Amino acid sequence: MINKMVLRKLYILTSFLVSLMMLFTFLSCGSSYEEAINDFNKKYFEEKYLSPEKYSTESKNFKESEMLDDVLNLPLSCLIILEAPEGKTQCVYEWKALIPQVDNEGKEVLRENVIGTSRTLKFTTPGVFSTDKENKLVLTVTEQSGKIYKDTAKVFITTN
Repeated sequence: MINKMVLRKLYILTSFLVSLMMLFTFLSCGSSYEEAINDFNKKYFEEKYLSPEKYSTESKNFKESEMLDDVLNLPLSCLIILEAPEGKTQCVYEWKALIPQVDNEGKEVLRENVIGTSRTLKFTTPGVFSTDKENKLVLTVTEQSGKIYKDTAKVFITTN
């Protein structure tokens, strides 16, 4: 019978040799792995600058419901610049604020106010918006073909 001590030494020696073989295998494959990755990148990707895709209603990933964020928390006394997506030729843009007001009967109603008719909307907060209530901003993009894109955001003017 083989002594337990000899078996233990044989096990340690075998483990060391296997670890050494794995180390040499990884070291020899390192450069070929890098080459394989570089070859793949050169084959399927071009190394050139790509200009960003324009923000347009014709973009493949355009979604009408994402023209505006769902909620706009705007700080008081700040210049705000919002941009509508570029539409096809002869687009009509309309930015409309819906501001809560109390009518003559004491009911709260939303008063409509067109605040812009160009692709870009610029204003300093609060602008026409109420600082103590939830307002709404509606963006409408109408293309020459009659196709209408519309999105609404809740607007809060924060005072802190």
